[in-house]
Amino acid sequence: MRRTSSKNIPISKAIEKALSITFSNEEFSLGGWGEVDNWCQLSYDTLILLECEHGQKHPTTNVLKLFPYLEEFPKVHVILLHYFFPENKAPKNRVELCSFIGKKLESNFGIRFQYVHLNCTQDSIANELNKHDRLLMQSLPNWKKATK
Repeated sequence: MRRTSSKNIPISKAIEKALSITFSNEEFSLGGWGEVDNWCQLSYDTLILLECEHGQKHPTTNVLKLFPYLEEFPKVHVILLHYFFPENKAPKNRVELCSFIGKKLESNFGIRFQYVHLNCTQDSIANELNKHDRLLMQSLPNWKKATK
């Protein structure tokens, strides 16, 4: 397993602080479907996966690759945090398509999948995460306490 890119570590740290979690700082393998930039295991069957987009022109692939992974592992729950660096140059329609695909995956997999789109500065990550007070996010350690 490769280490998480040094450019993604400050983003990971900001999310760790906001959610009271700890990332592995290694890529997570989705088997033949690719890798994810960073990950955290909340419980035996629940993962937080982080994808950071700085140069990706087709960021939808980083959402779509979760579809076959979730089909292959029917007991796994995934929260995908999809962070877009401000300098990312992906066309607006492709960025919006990520959210569309994320919503379709949520519809298809129910509580087993949650997509969280983060298009903000590093300093705004905690505020953006506060907007996603949904079923799976509520299962995070300290999440309920932090949002009350």
